[in-house]
Amino acid sequence: MPFLVLAAALLEGLSLTLVQGYLPLYVRRALGETHFLTIGAVVAVPALGTFIASNFWGGLSDVSGRLKPFILVGLVGYVAALTGYPLFRHGYGILLWAGMASLLYGTLAPSLKTYVTLAQPTRREHALAYLLMSQSIGWFLGSVGGSRLLERGIASGFRFALWACAALLAAHAVLVALKLRDWRREPAPIRRTRGWLEGVVQDLASLYENPRLLSVCVLIFFLVAGNYITWGFFAVFFVEHLHASVGTLGLALGISSLLGILLMPFVGPLVRRFGGHRILAVGTTLYIVMYLGMALTRNPLAAAALFAMPLYGMVNVSASTLASQYSTGAQRGGGLGILNGTYALATIVGPLIGGSLADRSGLGAIPWTSLGFAFLASAIAWWSVAAKAATARAVGSEAHGTRPADRSEASGRNAD
Repeated sequence: MPFLVLAAALLEGLSLTLVQGYLPLYVRRALGETHFLTIGAVVAVPALGTFIASNFWGGLSDVSGRLKPFILVGLVGYVAALTGYPLFRHGYGILLWAGMASLLYGTLAPSLKTYVTLAQPTRREHALAYLLMSQSIGWFLGSVGGSRLLERGIASGFRFALWACAALLAAHAVLVALKLRDWRREPAPIRRTRGWLEGVVQDLASLYENPRLLSVCVLIFFLVAGNYITWGFFAVFFVEHLHASVGTLGLALGISSLLGILLMPFVGPLVRRFGGHRILAVGTTLYIVMYLGMALTRNPLAAAALFAMPLYGMVNVSASTLASQYSTGAQRGGGLGILNGTYALATIVGPLIGGSLADRSGLGAIPWTSLGFAFLASAIAWWSVAAKAATARAVGSEAHGTRPADRSEASGRNAD
């Protein structure tokens, strides 16, 4: 697997730790934002751009049959986002800038996943697991390094972290432009169109009509929306509601990332052995355990231990594997783009629900609401497992039942 692709995933994880993990705390503490709904919008607004970008750029990748240009678009988008955030002194300016930049960087994750699944078509689960392990390493570095910098001063430390990460991304974008091989494939088959935009629309429409892909997206929407009800406010919840220090926050984020890194090499074989549906169902069930514990405890260390459960890899690899199976090689960019867009759509809904709840009922209501979403996602996941098992039994019964019947008819004819 190309080192430059894994390095891009690592830098994306590092960037996401800053913009999703620490940016809400920066807006709350350094910029003095008082409304939790606005803080939730700091995560939700760029998610809207990511939803649009994942679908549009993914469809355009299918129509063009190329990947490298879209990886570059994503890297440049992150450079723009991280460079611009420190220039604003009000939350609304950050919201506008985040929304614009996300229209570019929203294509990076699905483009990287498309690249590795096309590069290793017979080992998709393993390729996705190692890609996400690289992203988890970025999360770990961002968690530990970010907390150290923010302990010295939230405003100054966060700005330095953003600019340092932007410099790394800019340098990597140059390397990708010069050294990364463009993984070309046959463009997606489309009906006669009047232009490339209509071709993108046709490609996405055919994918949205795929019931198996759509069912995975519905499950992921409820689970991720529930996750982001809490995750969109985790830093604020941890520091203000549980009265933990910024150092303890960094420790919680770092341990979570580290456990994800250690587990990730085993996720691919697990998905291949038991199937994406089963691993996805187990992952959603374990999220119920996590949120129930977080809702009941007021101990920061207990909450940190629950948050550190390495469930992200199980869910993400399983869902991405299923999405890649349900879309052809020519439509892989669009299929994984739709899944990534579902993540983004849930990221819009979750923080807005969480912000409204926190303004009305306090931060303590957040994990209880996430628990309800996890219950719903788990029910859908286990229903999918049962439906798949029933279909397999029906096919098996039909295959085994046909032969004895045929033999009986033949015996009867011979007897006559």
